[in-house]
Amino acid sequence: MADPSSMDQASPPVPDAPDPARAAALLEALPIAAALFLRSGMLYAVNTLGREWFVVDARAPLTSQSWGVVLLPLASAGSALLEAVAAGNAPVSQRAPLGREGRIVDVRAVPFDRELLLLTATDVTGQDEQRAESARVDRELSALLSLTPSTVRITDVSGRIVQSNAIANLEHPSRSPATVRELWELDAPHDMANNRPLSFLDSPAMRALAGNVVLRQRLEVRRLGAQRVIEAFAAPIRNEQHDVTGVVLLDRDVTDRERLERQLHEREGREAALQEQVTHEREHLDRLVEERSRALIASQEDRLRERRLTAVGQLAAGVMHDVNNALNPIMAAAYLLRHHAESPDAVRDYADRIQKAAEIGAATASRVGRFIRQEPVHAGGDEALDLSVLADEVLDLTEPMRLRRSSESGEVRIVRQFASRASTRGLPGEIREALLNLVQNAVDAMPEGGTLTVRTFDEGGDACLAIRDTGVGMSADVRERAFEPFFTTKGSRGSGLGLAEVYGIARRHRGTATISSVPGRGTEVTLRLPRAVGSEPQLALPGATREAVIPQYILVVEDHDDGREFLRRILQADGHRVDAVGTCADAREKLASSAATPYDLMLTDVGLPDGSGWELVRHVRRHAPTVRVGVITGWEPIAETGESRGAEFVLRKPLRASELQAHIAGSVSPASKTE
Repeated sequence: MADPSSMDQASPPVPDAPDPARAAALLEALPIAAALFLRSGMLYAVNTLGREWFVVDARAPLTSQSWGVVLLPLASAGSALLEAVAAGNAPVSQRAPLGREGRIVDVRAVPFDRELLLLTATDVTGQDEQRAESARVDRELSALLSLTPSTVRITDVSGRIVQSNAIANLEHPSRSPATVRELWELDAPHDMANNRPLSFLDSPAMRALAGNVVLRQRLEVRRLGAQRVIEAFAAPIRNEQHDVTGVVLLDRDVTDRERLERQLHEREGREAALQEQVTHEREHLDRLVEERSRALIASQEDRLRERRLTAVGQLAAGVMHDVNNALNPIMAAAYLLRHHAESPDAVRDYADRIQKAAEIGAATASRVGRFIRQEPVHAGGDEALDLSVLADEVLDLTEPMRLRRSSESGEVRIVRQFASRASTRGLPGEIREALLNLVQNAVDAMPEGGTLTVRTFDEGGDACLAIRDTGVGMSADVRERAFEPFFTTKGSRGSGLGLAEVYGIARRHRGTATISSVPGRGTEVTLRLPRAVGSEPQLALPGATREAVIPQYILVVEDHDDGREFLRRILQADGHRVDAVGTCADAREKLASSAATPYDLMLTDVGLPDGSGWELVRHVRRHAPTVRVGVITGWEPIAETGESRGAEFVLRKPLRASELQAHIAGSVSPASKTE
């Protein structure tokens, strides 16, 4: 086989694309078959595994070989994916057989830059866990490089910089460093701790290549034509044999913070001199310094909190769809259990518990969507609630946790002090989740047992709920940071998101969350929500009857296997005739073949393997205008978008069976709630 690097060098350079040899080296770092193609359809670079799996002529220049020939072992999957990416610039993927070996590969095509398209093939034959781990690492690395406000560089074991983020590329506009030595020469670092120039061997990169971890090394460097102060972090990258294969470098610019600290120190010195000269003004000056210092720290903490919340929103958006798809079968199973139950009332009680738990998950996904858009709960998307009833439900739900803690250590006693009515308006799933977090935190704060008091009351214009424990309490510093995302005192047992979620839920419901605590005596968290006037919580009647169902012919388009099967069973249980498919292509084929007996209704998901559900909606409106259309999505719907035109109704996963049945029967208006 020809040397890959020599073949890459033989390829002509392409404007705005990486050098072929560098592109081949980057592909070699991937543990999967990978190839770069020009948008014209010709091969540009390929790694060793790609040469084994694909049809690559080692004797011919790479750019003379088209993807139609190179990707023959993937049948039509590879060429089709590349054509789709070239046309729409959106990443696409598909599973396909590889040759005649019985191997299944996950083929993915993405735009690499303006000139190149990247195609990868991953062996997923019995390797689902490896694929999930690889996907997780890819997401984390992508988030690190694109979201962090710090400079990030990744090197190989020779010290060559193989990847960097946009901020790093702007620091030295005259010459971009290709190695850590060039970076050291351009930075000319000065060790601030020892007040001396930093040698190359003592640089963070070289120390990490030697196997050491560098944390918060403060250096003065030359960047952007000026002297800047940075905090340097470096860590070695190791393979499975624990050999160092590269380094991750992260620099945080703290120049402004250093300047503020110096200004603060200078100000304190002037104030001290002034205090010696003017004794009678000392108290006034001390008070002024304290107030200004507190305002400065508060301002810095506010900015840090906003950055953290923004990062959480961006990360959460990527997992919201998968969370809702997982919750959808739970809701459907709970409905079927209740609908077909012939056993005692306990079975129905368990079905109700499953449904409430799923509604909590659904409210979480909905809250993530609103959090990304920074929207409060809007009128019409909420309902009347009784805090006493919700608190009682949450205490019942957490009873197993309380009993387990009581048996393992000291007894945890529950005291209920409920007002006859503490009414507000909001989303019950969100309020339940806030109460769950507070109850779990209270139980965790009493490792030796104690008393958990839950009370509801009206105060002024607010409906209030307070949860008090007799546990370890909080210090003043911990109490000040308790609502910060990712701040936790539980170590690896906590995520630091519980109280932050409680705070966010209270704010979205136009209320407040406050903490009072004394170390060694316990903590009380109080939620204050606007009191609902003239509205009673609506309780479902156990014996409520449903309207008579008129059987219809329905087409279901859903790529999630369990979701598609449960939805089909729900509809068939109501007497409907159902066809269920998983792709846009299958749906179009079904619609075309049903001319003799046309469908009455099509229910489609939005995210489908071969296209968007909205495209399918437009297809139905053009070719089968008599068919009613409903859209079911795992993403948070946004009101008043052009996409929703053409759909009679839009529902968010997890589905409530009663709401779906009402829309099928046409007994609700098209503008359904999406909260």
